[in-house]
Parts: sequence; structure tokens; C-alpha cells
Amino acid sequence: MTESIIQKRNGCEPEYGNWIPVKLVGILLSLTIVAFIIFILTMLYSESNLLKALTTLLFLVITFFFGYMTYVRRAFSFKHGGLMGKVHQYVLDCLAWDGKGKLLDVGCGSGALTIRCAKAFTEAECTGIDYWGALWDYDQKMCVRNAEIKGVSDRCSFRKGDASRLEFGDETFDAVVSNFVYHEVRNNPNKEALIRETLRVLKKGGAFALHDLFSNKHIYKDFNGIVERLKADGISKIYFVANTEKTIPLPQLMRMPGMLTGLGILYGKK
Repeated sequence: MTESIIQKRNGCEPEYGNWIPVKLVGILLSLTIVAFIIFILTMLYSESNLLKALTTLLFLVITFFFGYMTYVRRAFSFKHGGLMGKVHQYVLDCLAWDGKGKLLDVGCGSGALTIRCAKAFTEAECTGIDYWGALWDYDQKMCVRNAEIKGVSDRCSFRKGDASRLEFGDETFDAVVSNFVYHEVRNNPNKEALIRETLRVLKKGGAFALHDLFSNKHIYKDFNGIVERLKADGISKIYFVANTEKTIPLPQLMRMPGMLTGLGILYGKK
């Protein structure tokens, strides 16, 4: 009998939340309703064709974003589309590590990637840190409970932390991972500094796999330049795969221009 079937029969499945927060979808739904009301009132009572055109456009744009985010949320759901699980496995597949020692997951969210690492590396001690901001569907208690359900609570720990100022000494961990985190960090616009802070706590020779919107030039500008500077600073093995939305791959609808594009993974050995 598989682990998932046992969990379902016992009524205790992990709750990993969603990368697209339910609060965001709720806000978009509210805006869609307001835009619809404005659209109807304009059509009924306004004689201005320009105003009618503008309110129609507003309603269509907001409705599109609501529908798109609802679609993406379902696709990333661990219970429905399962896409985030595939993304996490991709990150894990890029981590060239023997699983012996300590691993850090920067921005662990619900603990899903941390727990996946603990399941894959049965001798590893895994730590997840996250700020757990008010917008997100995650918290520390959720992480702890998920680890208990998956049977790895003895090797997983979770703590509140800041990706821009990790509360660990230099070269504390044997491996570090991160997924879709750095672009969300608001208190430090210098994204290269965030990557360097993660690598600071990694031991020399330790493995890393960091996945974010690294190919998005609005956020990271010249990411190849960041890679070259890290090489010059002594990172022994470093690889960058651009546009991983095509490698994983993400559904075509998510890869439309201006949507979920510009992903990239940075991995190697320090």
C-alpha cells in the first residue's frame, strides 16, 4: 500500500497551500465584481462611447487576470495540477549532493521542498526558513505538521527568517536550495546580494540549486554577469540554465509573453 493511500485513509494528507495565495485570487475576484458593476452601470446610464469603451476594457482586463490566476493556482496545486511538485523535483534533480549533512531551504513556504529533500536524502538534516508574510497561505505550524504527516519531523526543522540576513554562520550547511523566492524579497532590491547571502552559509564544496526568475531582465538585469562574478569569486562549479519554463516544462498558457516566463536555475558546487 502506497504512502499516499495510507495518508488518505487516515484522513491526514499534507496541506502545502499554493504559490498563488488565495487572498490574491480573492482580491482579483472582488475587483472583477466591482468592474462588472461599473460596466453594467456605464452601459445603462452613460451616453459617452469613450467611457463605455474604457469600462469595457477595464472589465475585460481584470476578468482575464482573475481567470488566469485561478488557472495558475489550480495548475500549481499539489492536490490538482501538481505542477509545483514537478518544479520542486526539477530543483532537486539539479542538486548534486550525497545527502550527508545539513541542508537549508531558503523560503520554504509550506515546507514542501524541504520535506521532499528530507524524503530524498534519508540521512540529511533539513532546515527551512521563511518570513511567512501575511499575504501567503503558509505558516510555521503548517510546515511542522506536514513534516509529521510525511514522517520526517525528526530530521526537519522550520524557523522564521529573512533571506537577506540569514541567521546562520558562514559555511553552516552542506547543501542549499531555494525556489521562487528571491524576486519576492522586498527589503533588498539587490538580488545578487540575496544569492550571495545564501551561498555564504554553504560550506566550501557544498551543493546548491537555486531557482527563480533569473532570466527576467527587469528583475535581474544581466544575470550572466552575476554568474561570471560568482565564478571569479571562487565558486568551483556553477551552471545556469535559462528559461526553465521550457525545460520543466510549464504549460504553454503560462509561457505567454509577460506571464510566467524568465525562469532560470543556478546550480553547482561552492
